[in-house]
Amino acid sequence: MAQATYELRVYNASGALVYVLDDAAFTYTKRVNAPGFLQFYVDGSHRVTGQLSRDYQVEVWRKWAADSGESNSITNAADFRGFVRDEERRADADGNTRVIYYCPGQMDLLRRAIVAYGAGVANRSKFTTQKAETILKNLVKYNLTSSGTTGDGRVRNADETSITIQTDAAGGNTLDYACSYATVLDALQEVAAIGGGDFDLVKTGATAWEFRFYTGQLGTDRSASVIFALQYGNMANPVLRRNWLNETTIAIVGGQGEGTSRATAVRTGTNHSATTNSVEMFVDARDLTTTAGLQARGDNALYKSEARDNLTFDVIQTPGSLYGLHYTLGDLVTGYYEGVTATQQIYGVTVGLGESGQESIGVELRNV
Repeated sequence: MAQATYELRVYNASGALVYVLDDAAFTYTKRVNAPGFLQFYVDGSHRVTGQLSRDYQVEVWRKWAADSGESNSITNAADFRGFVRDEERRADADGNTRVIYYCPGQMDLLRRAIVAYGAGVANRSKFTTQKAETILKNLVKYNLTSSGTTGDGRVRNADETSITIQTDAAGGNTLDYACSYATVLDALQEVAAIGGGDFDLVKTGATAWEFRFYTGQLGTDRSASVIFALQYGNMANPVLRRNWLNETTIAIVGGQGEGTSRATAVRTGTNHSATTNSVEMFVDARDLTTTAGLQARGDNALYKSEARDNLTFDVIQTPGSLYGLHYTLGDLVTGYYEGVTATQQIYGVTVGLGESGQESIGVELRNV
C-alpha cells in the first residue's frame, strides 16, 4: 500500500513563500482547542540554516497517492500550520551540526494576549448567563483585535491585527464565567471544557486568521463508520490508562466574603461514590459573585480532574482507515481495546517523518 508524502512550506513573516522542503525530518502534534507543536530537523549545511526568523510561518503539506488498484487518495493539503519561535543548533561527537526549529501551531496567537480588563467588567472579564460561543468570541474580540482599547477599559490597546471573528451564533451551553488577567488561550480552554463545543483559529489569508466555534465538537461524528481495534488491523501498541490516581469528585467552591460568611457551593463529579470514590478539593472563586458562577467554576475543576479511560495507540494505515481521508482531528470515532468500547473524540494526532522517510502516526482519544 502507498505511503503519504510530505513537504514543508516556509513563508516569511509577511506570508510570502520562501522555501519548499522535501528533505526535512519532523514531528508534529495537533490537539483540539490547543496550538499543537512542530519540530523539524535539518543538517547544519542545509540551505535554510540561519535563514528563518521569528514568526516565519511553516506549513506541513500531506498527500496520499493511491497505488494501482486502490481507490483511496488524499489531496495535497496543509495538515499543520505554525510559527517559527525558536532555533537550536547542536553538534555530535564528530562535529556534525544539526539544526532544530521549534514551531507552535497557529493558535499560539491566542496565547500572546491576556484578558487585560479588571475584575468584574461585564462581557469583558466577567460573563453572566452567556452562551459559551459568545464568551469565547468576546474574549478574542476585546483582547486580540482592534476592539480592545483603553477607551473600552482594556489596560492597553490590543495590537494584534491579523484575527477576525466568525459571526456569533450563540451556540453552546449557558455559563457564568470570570477570567480577569488570565491568558486568553487558558480562558478559552476553560470555557470550552464545559461549554458544549470546540474552537479553532483558521488561516484565511497570507497573514489573516479567523476565530471559529464548533457546537458539539470540532470534527464530524464518524463513530458508526470508523472503529479502531486490533482485530481490524488499524491499531498497534495500544495503551489503556484508567487515570484514577489523582481524581477528585467533590468540589467545595469558595466565593466572596470571609470566615463563616464566605459564599460557598458544593459540586459533585460524575464519578463520585460515597463509599469508594469520595475525594474533596477546594476551588477558589473569590472573583465570582453569583451562585451559578461558583457552580460553573467547580464543574470545570471537576471536569479537569475526572478520571477517564485514556486510550492511545499507533495507527496502522489501511485502505479503509486512512488519516486525513476517513478521520481527522476532532472527529468522533469508536475505539475498542481490552473490552472497552467507547465513542471518543480524536483529541490529539502526532505525525512523524523520520530521516529514512518512514511515516508514523499516533492518536489520542478522550471520552465524550
